[in-house]
Amino acid sequence: MPRSIVMSKSSFAVIALGVAALAACGGEKKAADTAAAPAAAAPAAAAGPEVVITSPKEGDSTGTDVTVTLSKQGPVNIEKASGTKAEGVGHYHLFLDTAVVADGTVIPPTTAHMVHIGTGDSTYTFKGLAPGAHQIIAVIGYGDHSAMAGKRDTVNFVVKK
Repeated sequence: MPRSIVMSKSSFAVIALGVAALAACGGEKKAADTAAAPAAAAPAAAAGPEVVITSPKEGDSTGTDVTVTLSKQGPVNIEKASGTKAEGVGHYHLFLDTAVVADGTVIPPTTAHMVHIGTGDSTYTFKGLAPGAHQIIAVIGYGDHSAMAGKRDTVNFVVKK
């Protein structure tokens, strides 16, 4: 036996409004309707210290002596290594063709492939590099030579004969 559906006036009104809304959405779209809605702004990340290799540039061809020039951005002062860890104070370190240390790890003593620029300077010259591809990674370290958390920079370049 078929059942009867009984609807109140308010139920009918809700269904009618829903049908009208669906019909309106299915109509011809205007340019404003098809434009992408602006994305919600992501929360700003806390700006940390950054090191930037300004020379050589990515992909450069160089001679066997390569002068690396660095700059910093963000909340850090570059100073002479003091031997102590002071927040926001550090100096540059360069890793040539070798793996870098993790944040917070003490950076080993200077070698042919790992350099402390503990003077507070922003340049260092690698002398007599072999021809071929090389990579430099710059890191900021505290006065106690532990690697500071922050953005590191990497540049790949080629030494020509």
